[in-house]
Amino acid sequence: GCTRPGCDAPASMCAVHHITDWAKGGPTDLTNLTLACDHCHALVNDSADGWKTVVMGKDSPYRGRTGWIAPKRLDPTGTARVNDRHHVGQWVAAAIESSCQRWGSRAA
Repeated sequence: GCTRPGCDAPASMCAVHHITDWAKGGPTDLTNLTLACDHCHALVNDSADGWKTVVMGKDSPYRGRTGWIAPKRLDPTGTARVNDRHHVGQWVAAAIESSCQRWGSRAA
């Protein structure tokens, strides 16, 4: 689905977005493409109120995923954030791991 944090638009309501804008030399390769619904796609621009998209780096726990950077007025830190709403499998895995650690430490 849409990769902007907090958006729950499914993939069927999304279009392909170039993380590095095609008009600025961004390639049309899978590593530079992501999904964005029409509303969120329209938020990405170079104005002071525009959102930016980046590929999360090797040092990120979200390596290779799309990070969205909110405008300074919304997030002065400029922190890239990812959308976890469409990654339920990760939530389940984290919950299971947490539960195993909790019960494992009590049993010991």
